[in-house]
Amino acid sequence: MNIRLVPINDDNRGAVLALSVREDQPFVAPNDVSLRQYAETEEEAPGVARPFAIYADEKPVGFCMLIFDPEEDDEDDRYFIWRFMIDKNEQGKGYGQAALQEIIKYFRENGADRLFLSTEPENELGLHVYHKAGFRETGIIDSGEALLMRMLKGPNKMVKNVYGVDVDKAMRIKGKRGYGVSVAVHDGDGDLITYCSGSGRYGEDFPVNPETLFQAGSVSKPMFALTLLRYVDKGLIDLDADISGVVPEFVKKGPVTFPALLSHTAGYNVHGFPGYPAKHEPLSLEDVLNGKGNTPKLRRIRPYGKQHIYSGGGITLAQLAFERITGTTLREAFQKEVAEPLGLKRTGFFQPLDEELVANAAFGWRLAQKEDPAHGYHYYPEHAAAGLWSTPTELVKIGLELSKSYRKGGLLKKKTARRMMTPIMEDYGLCLDVWESKARKDSVAGHGGENWGFLTSWVFSRKKDICVAVMYNNVTEAADEAMNNIACEIFKNAK
Repeated sequence: MNIRLVPINDDNRGAVLALSVREDQPFVAPNDVSLRQYAETEEEAPGVARPFAIYADEKPVGFCMLIFDPEEDDEDDRYFIWRFMIDKNEQGKGYGQAALQEIIKYFRENGADRLFLSTEPENELGLHVYHKAGFRETGIIDSGEALLMRMLKGPNKMVKNVYGVDVDKAMRIKGKRGYGVSVAVHDGDGDLITYCSGSGRYGEDFPVNPETLFQAGSVSKPMFALTLLRYVDKGLIDLDADISGVVPEFVKKGPVTFPALLSHTAGYNVHGFPGYPAKHEPLSLEDVLNGKGNTPKLRRIRPYGKQHIYSGGGITLAQLAFERITGTTLREAFQKEVAEPLGLKRTGFFQPLDEELVANAAFGWRLAQKEDPAHGYHYYPEHAAAGLWSTPTELVKIGLELSKSYRKGGLLKKKTARRMMTPIMEDYGLCLDVWESKARKDSVAGHGGENWGFLTSWVFSRKKDICVAVMYNNVTEAADEAMNNIACEIFKNAK
């Protein structure tokens, strides 16, 4: 079999345009579209896109278009198979595999060290062909397509790289049965990229995917604040009113306001919550605040408004006041005021987690082995403080909307969003860390989260449409530090 790559010219253009794939192969763009895109690219970047007819002996049997741009800063975009197809009448004859080897040879002889391509995750036939040629998934999903890579120099060892960050190495992802990580990035060019690796359930071959649910820990707090502020914008809640009369059994001496509770300046105890086994009997907010659970009774331990003392207990008190004022649960309010307007399908205060969602939910640490094989996570009655389940992709969507609201108004009025993201004390606004990054020349907001067996890092720009979210199903001091470092590094490089 003599397979050759022949540059597209006037002699073979018509033959290439006549080639097509089967109707049940919708993943490949028509060749006329590809050649039109080639012409457009040639005007902007001459020589970068390189279209070829694939010949078997003297007969055109396929088409490919390659990207060759060694000067590109992003190594994922330097050497790329942009288009690849074999005509429907020529499939099953070994031409596809032979053509891929010729393409690999072409890149290798021209100095490329690695080669990328992308395809829809549902393209099982294409993935089979690419796997056979040595390509492997990177874990990155870009614009809905899975990114695959093949090393061309040295051993064909997968290099995990997300905006210059080796996420697997940083998070110590090992094999298919350890812990797992999920990342979503919206960069300054408007691209949304997700990266997943490892197992969502320790000890199981349970690959993390972009739709896998993780507990968000204290990232629940800004989602509660966002929900509450939607009611403020509608005139249903007076943000600065004294709410001590709404929750009198927990406030011996007022005043108490939502801003004081959301900024952790109201002086209350109870830093955080450990949660309960998934099948624990339900607890009310009143039970939690009265110390009938596994945390102390809520009480004021510092002067009101005098210092920043992080208090999940204070956030839980704010949730109780919110639910009494609105007559609705936080879960229902978030769904109506945030999830539905933003089109969120997998983010909510699912406590306990709905059984239909368990199938694609990560388990934290080793709780499946230690407590409940079917529910490897804890139940958190303290929804506002620690009860959110989400995915990095949907956290990014929320971050972008908050950034938009801050700049020009959106889900929140501009004035309200700026109130949320203005520091009150210790660089902390209304359930958000906010700071000026001189190194990155940006104005940044975000929050971290830690539940039993889960870590989350979430950061977004207040000036640009840039957001990064990282979620992981284990908690160690090293992992916590690594999460924050990689989120900040990816955020910097994504600009």
